[in-house]
Amino acid sequence: MSSLKFSMIFVFLLSLSSSLFTFTIAQFANPSPNYLNHVCSNINFTGNSTYQSNLNRVLSSLASNANGSDGFSNATAGQNPNKVFGLFQCRSDLNTSTCQNCVVKASTEVTQRCPTQKGNIIWYDECLLHYSDSNIFSTVTTSPSRSLKNSNIPTDPTRFDKLVLDLMTEATTLAANNTKRYATRERNFTTSVTIYTFVQCTQDLSSDDCSRCLRQNTANLPNGTVGGRTYFPSCYCMFELYNFYTHNSTASPPPAPTTLSPPSPVTRPTGKRRISTSVIIAIVAPITVSAVLFVAGYCFLTRRARKNGYMSPEYAMHGQFSVKSDVFSFGVLILEIITGKKTTNFYQTDGAEDLLNYAWKHWRDGTPTQLLDSTLTDSYSRIEVIRCIHIGLLCVQEDPAARPTMATVVLMLNSYSVTLALPQQPAFFYGTRTDLGKQFTIGTDSDQSKSKSVPWSVDDSSITEVYPR
Repeated sequence: MSSLKFSMIFVFLLSLSSSLFTFTIAQFANPSPNYLNHVCSNINFTGNSTYQSNLNRVLSSLASNANGSDGFSNATAGQNPNKVFGLFQCRSDLNTSTCQNCVVKASTEVTQRCPTQKGNIIWYDECLLHYSDSNIFSTVTTSPSRSLKNSNIPTDPTRFDKLVLDLMTEATTLAANNTKRYATRERNFTTSVTIYTFVQCTQDLSSDDCSRCLRQNTANLPNGTVGGRTYFPSCYCMFELYNFYTHNSTASPPPAPTTLSPPSPVTRPTGKRRISTSVIIAIVAPITVSAVLFVAGYCFLTRRARKNGYMSPEYAMHGQFSVKSDVFSFGVLILEIITGKKTTNFYQTDGAEDLLNYAWKHWRDGTPTQLLDSTLTDSYSRIEVIRCIHIGLLCVQEDPAARPTMATVVLMLNSYSVTLALPQQPAFFYGTRTDLGKQFTIGTDSDQSKSKSVPWSVDDSSITEVYPR
């Protein structure tokens, strides 16, 4: 038999995860820190100089102190003009091993990204690391800064932004009076949507300085979006529609009780961080067995998928649930596994696309294989990858009636003789209508000798592709 089909790798990952692993087995080990951004100063030092020697000492000290540091530490080395000041701040809701893992990674990566600059800062989701040739301790530093935003728009932007501001104001007061200089707040926006906020200052700031830094940071948060983050060297603020932090009873009082209302269509776990690193497991088995396991795996995973980022638009916005709602969630999972990216943590500083936008634009532009997780290198069938992307996009179409049933999806994965309909734009796609008039081409990626080009227009109702058995 030929090499293991990409679609079957996907089927087995889903079906066996319920009995062997959680969907993201990184929960059992420290995942790689989630890099966000960095800034290099414009002042350079000479390689193999006294300054570099002092810098190496500071970074080594910070990495060593991350274990048992309570999430913060600073260090200095040398004398002026070659003195180096350095500090790190981990998110105070994380455990020590996660903090240490992030700081060790940051101390290595920052010198790779800024090899000869004197003052640099690097941000991860889990920590920040900052060093300079001037004193940065116990000082409010608000520049350089970086912001991230989600491209989705809330249903009532004005009221949403006001609620975010109110939560940030409350969290700022709590953090300024917390010795760890952090706080969380959360509140219902609607009966089915909750806003989660997190603020953090470096622990060397005074209460007043922390409050001042967070107020300025809050003023720079993006507006009119369902998720956003702003990072300063001395503090940062975040808000999301999912529970992205670990609850701590000292960080924030419980949210105020709300009046009784109909059950919310959204169910969220509490006390658990979202983990952005996933591992793909390939298992070989007969097709008949895979079809049986596929159903069990799918039923298990769709229970997880009914959260923001995975919910179908009709369910998230109106509470309307049908069998096609789970199909939408399944399509998101397909695209996550193929791309190696999680929809809930999908941020880009240039364009701020979401995962469905990202997949649709590559499909539209005829470059679908550019979606593939780079860690898979060449160990995949190009035709099968494109087919899986095609199926994923069919599942996440905005119109529930246009989505295939799960029985059809199983058939699509197991038989290349099935005709695949042309996917319509996914839900939450904010491209212009003129985008939809473009022609789509499959096979325009580099491997022209092994592929074919098929011009598509949005007037076509379906497409039939012939695949080798």
